[in-house]
Amino acid sequence: TDLSCGNVTDQFSVANPKAKLTYKVGLMSAPEMNLLNNSNIRKTGPTYWLASPYFSSDFGAFVHDVGGSGRMSYRYVDGTSGVRPAISLATGTRYSEGDGSIAHPYVVLTD
Repeated sequence: TDLSCGNVTDQFSVANPKAKLTYKVGLMSAPEMNLLNNSNIRKTGPTYWLASPYFSSDFGAFVHDVGGSGRMSYRYVDGTSGVRPAISLATGTRYSEGDGSIAHPYVVLTD
């Protein structure tokens, strides 16, 4: 999936003065996760939070998450779950293989 962005104000980077990024790592949003179409890269084992809220009220908040099977859902924020940091790759780089574990790290290639 090509997520290249043509709008400079949406090209978040630590070097872009029009879309200054303070931290190089973030959490994926629910719309970004949907672009992965439940691929194996979503299936990382334990449930993890996404950056997208689902619903909030006087009783609490619900946030999107991804379960071990890769299925997106949402749940009440009352306990602990993991996070899966995400980075943006520069145009011309792509994910090749790996699951992010020590035994099988991600392999990223440049064209």
